[in-house]
Amino acid sequence: MALQLENLKESNEFLNILFDNITSALFIVDQSAKIENVNDSFSILFQKREDQIIGELCGNALGCVFAVEEDKDCGSTSYCSNCKLRKDILKTMSEKVPTYRNKLSRDFYTSQIKDSKHFLYSTKFIQFHGKKYTLIIVDDHTELEKQKRKLEEQNETLKSLNEQKSKFLGIAAHDLRNPIGAISSFSEILLDSGNEFPADEKEELLTLIKDSSQFSLQLLNELLDISNIERGKLRLEKNKEDIVQIVTDVVKINKVFARKKNISIVKQIHIENLNVNLDKNKIEQVLHNLLSNAIKYSNPDTSISVSITNQNSLIKISIKDQGVGIPESELSKLFTEFGTTSAKTTANESSTGLGLAIAKKIVNGHGGEILAKSKLNEGSEFLFTLPK
Repeated sequence: MALQLENLKESNEFLNILFDNITSALFIVDQSAKIENVNDSFSILFQKREDQIIGELCGNALGCVFAVEEDKDCGSTSYCSNCKLRKDILKTMSEKVPTYRNKLSRDFYTSQIKDSKHFLYSTKFIQFHGKKYTLIIVDDHTELEKQKRKLEEQNETLKSLNEQKSKFLGIAAHDLRNPIGAISSFSEILLDSGNEFPADEKEELLTLIKDSSQFSLQLLNELLDISNIERGKLRLEKNKEDIVQIVTDVVKINKVFARKKNISIVKQIHIENLNVNLDKNKIEQVLHNLLSNAIKYSNPDTSISVSITNQNSLIKISIKDQGVGIPESELSKLFTEFGTTSAKTTANESSTGLGLAIAKKIVNGHGGEILAKSKLNEGSEFLFTLPK
């Protein structure tokens, strides 16, 4: 039995079966780097029949991107002098020095389709009947490498998000520290003074406490808003609503605040009613934010215009002021969380730096777009669209 098995192992048929059933792609090249033999795994990996491979030069048989695109033989392309695989094959042939699991990452043409491949290859010197050959063993790690790179990209994304979260929390804590500190300090002053505190100064401190409380509450509400939106919890309860009436109501409320700076809000709306499918509360939030910003950054005795344009498939709403304006180079910061510009409010009004970021997410959630146009000292225009 042992003798029969030994005879079987020595037979060509058995060796060919072993050769073809190895899962690694195997090919043998001669001294001129022409392929003498391949196994089935090689044909499968490079999607070529044996008659398309045998006698071909290494790079041509593998579909090397340089050989294909330059239409040249392997060994004469612009890259061949730098090809690590070619160098290792020739070194193994001339010096009988094997290589083990070297990396090869390059574009190859497989069935006329260019794709990035990632291989690990080993080379081994063979001498048979006085002729010299190199055996090359190739393991395809393309999918593994793609998964590795995908994981690296995800890790980079998570790292970036973590850094943004830390920055986000740091800015939020910084912005809350001052108003909460003011509330604590002014409350302590009032409590310690008893009834001896002058009425006018007492009213001033209470006003500061109220303003600080409102700012803190606004910031916390906006932090919760943007946190929910980032987690995919922007829930829109859309109904057919009259956008003209919504804009009119928001303008009416903001006129009260504008009056304090003698700013007029002028409606330039020539449409009686226009029903649009939207979330009324969320669009009101956007309009309040844009109008309150226009008031904050406008000088006294100026005007703000509000217009609605009915286009083919869109409604365009514009809020244009005559305020301090924003340098064009800083416009990209406007719709980011805590995005700040060099523009200053005209009466020391406070701003959380989150309103426009929330507005953008709400408008985008409706399928619309929001943008800003501005020039320094020439005012600003904020526009957003809604699909009908």
